[in-house]
Amino acid sequence: MKYLRLLILIPVLAFITGCGSVVPPGTTVIILKPKGKPIVKTEGLYKAYGRDKVYFVDTKLKSYHKALKILCADDINMDVSVKWVGSFKVTHDSIDVIKSKVPAQKVNRGDISGYELSLDAFYKTAMDDIVSSITRTVISPYKTDNIREKREEIRETVKQKVLARLAELKYPVATADVLITNLDYPKSVTAMRNRIKEADLQDLENAAIAKANVAKAKRDAELAAEKGKAQLVKAEADAAANRVRSTSLTPAILAVKQLETLVQLAEGENNTVVVIPFDAIRPGMEQMLLNRESLERLSKGLSKASK
Repeated sequence: MKYLRLLILIPVLAFITGCGSVVPPGTTVIILKPKGKPIVKTEGLYKAYGRDKVYFVDTKLKSYHKALKILCADDINMDVSVKWVGSFKVTHDSIDVIKSKVPAQKVNRGDISGYELSLDAFYKTAMDDIVSSITRTVISPYKTDNIREKREEIRETVKQKVLARLAELKYPVATADVLITNLDYPKSVTAMRNRIKEADLQDLENAAIAKANVAKAKRDAELAAEKGKAQLVKAEADAAANRVRSTSLTPAILAVKQLETLVQLAEGENNTVVVIPFDAIRPGMEQMLLNRESLERLSKGLSKASK
């Protein structure tokens, strides 16, 4: 009989005193009682009694990514990736919101025995559409040519609008960041832009070649001009020299030179005949032939030749 009473007493005491467990890391434990305020435990031991309901809320930092196609102002669909990074923010006031938005899943896994409220489910149910809609609203007025240079401005605008909307709805989340992780043109547009870029590069190359050719032609023209100037100077110098020669070599001087040459020829050992060129006898040459010095030189020459 005593043993039977003990068996009955143990479950009753357990029901009255409850069982103690440790809060799992990265988890907040919510204990809902039949009466009174819920108990929120983020660390240490917690106790739940027979009629209490225990909820485990995952409060670790997580990120959620969404790939979007956004039609921009120039009628081009831009591929955009937006990422929300955050966690649950559990307070007494947020418990009902979390429970209303997240289906509670019955679990019995290691340290977790009760109901689990998943941030994954909450984001999918309550936040995914909000983040996607705000991202579309912010980016769609832009032209695709301006999106990349305005990337940081777009990201900050999306983040502020998401924070404002979540605060307005009193959602129990803490936002660490909102990121625009990707901004890509469609493949067809990317291919077209690559062709345009290649054409622009080819145009730049052709322009550089043309500029180099023009510069070379200019240098060649300058060299030709300088060469022409040098040739002109030389021609002018030659002409001046010719003019000097023509004015210096008078008929009288030419006749004397001819006579001197004849005398030198007559001085040779085998010369017995002296031929005077016809054009050496000109009007006025009689006086020159009668010149004493010339006659003496001629006579001496003839005398030597006869010997």
